[in-house]
Amino acid sequence: MKIPFLGGAYEGRSSNVAPQSCINWYYEKGKDGECLVGTPGATLFVDLGSQEVRGGIQYNGFAYFVMGSTLYEVNAAGTATSRGTLNTSSGRVYMAHNGVRTGATQEIFIADGSRRYIYDNTTSTLTSYTDYAATSVAFIDGYFLFTIADSDRIYYTDLYDGATVTATNFFTLEGNPDEALTVIADQRELFGFGDETLEVWYNSGDADDTFQRFQGGFKQIGCAARASPARFDNGIIWLTKNDRGDAMVAVLGEGYTPQIVSTPEINYQLSQYTTVSDAFGYTYQDEGHEFYVLTFPTEKKTWVFDASTREWHQRGHVIDGVFPNRERYNCHVFAFGKHLMGDYDNGKIYSLDGSIGTIESTRIPRERVSPDITDEEKRTRIMSFQLDMQEGTGDPNVSTDTSIWLSYSKDGGHTWTNEVERSIGDAGEYRKRIIWRRLGWSRHWIFKVRTWSPNAVIIKGAYTRVYGEPNG
Repeated sequence: MKIPFLGGAYEGRSSNVAPQSCINWYYEKGKDGECLVGTPGATLFVDLGSQEVRGGIQYNGFAYFVMGSTLYEVNAAGTATSRGTLNTSSGRVYMAHNGVRTGATQEIFIADGSRRYIYDNTTSTLTSYTDYAATSVAFIDGYFLFTIADSDRIYYTDLYDGATVTATNFFTLEGNPDEALTVIADQRELFGFGDETLEVWYNSGDADDTFQRFQGGFKQIGCAARASPARFDNGIIWLTKNDRGDAMVAVLGEGYTPQIVSTPEINYQLSQYTTVSDAFGYTYQDEGHEFYVLTFPTEKKTWVFDASTREWHQRGHVIDGVFPNRERYNCHVFAFGKHLMGDYDNGKIYSLDGSIGTIESTRIPRERVSPDITDEEKRTRIMSFQLDMQEGTGDPNVSTDTSIWLSYSKDGGHTWTNEVERSIGDAGEYRKRIIWRRLGWSRHWIFKVRTWSPNAVIIKGAYTRVYGEPNG
């Protein structure tokens, strides 16, 4: 009998109601079936040093990263060149560029919360400006637009000239008395987030009033974390806040109507966090999926929403001996046909690789906990539990290469049996059956599967044989 085993991460306030965890697997539903796919591993692309990678951007055939206080230019071969230093050495940075313009100014604007910086790509020079403490930046229609600390103003530079800011070139998020927390541009529209409100602006072409707010472009919903907004699935996604509460994830699409996409279970998890203001989000597309990755550094958690399935899962790596922890990645840049991820701690840039289950040879643990399979009217005797998956992927020369473990709960996820190991199968063992037998009696069954195989791991489903059923 096939049981409901596949799905997302929906561990709620009570394991009796919502016990599901899905760590380092994501749900995929195709034309011919469904499965859990292991999140990608990664290989080292370039090592920039020993401090956190604070942000990055792809521009004009290069990838640029800020590691510590240094701006690095990285080419397709993974060679890094220092291009200048910032006034700060920690904390997130925000970056935007003014496009590839042959024979004209080519610039990257960097905001670190203390000042603003312009990197001139034509002269390879980084210049620091102390006039404004820029806290975020976006680019539309030839203008850099940026927020500054403790202000409701959004400033904009001269046309294609990030170095020049006229003191009167600003507009105000004035629909509600609110700080202009962050800006993000999408489809030639500027989204200005305050603590408790959101305003949508556009370039009107008016010489005296260049940027104007859309009619209906004011929403009484703001942003709980400056670095959480990102472009996503033809819209904007972010961690919300308003005058009634915070910490839900919303998507803003056509019509400027926010839609909450975090489930009650995810909302419950986020509500337990003491700090959400340092959360940051990034998005990337891979193998037909578009993911929004939201990390809470203080809480050491990473949650991921998939646009294609509308399912959530959790990601995490072993950090300081703790699992699940947050994922190591601090930022994402798509360059040279690769997903490049900057490490939060050690200055390394990784390249995602879906064919492996390791990060620079360190294994990625994975866990799946099923829904509660309940029959209150009678106890069920389960003779066997079989995992249907891609078998025969292991290395016969590595003793733990194929290990996968099962434990189960009979009391709503409050206690668990000891784990029992089985083998996924060495390379070529494509008919390997992964079965655990004699599980016993219960009215409530919850199954937990774990592995840290260094290979790609795909689960197609799970089956149980109840006492009295024929043994296939």
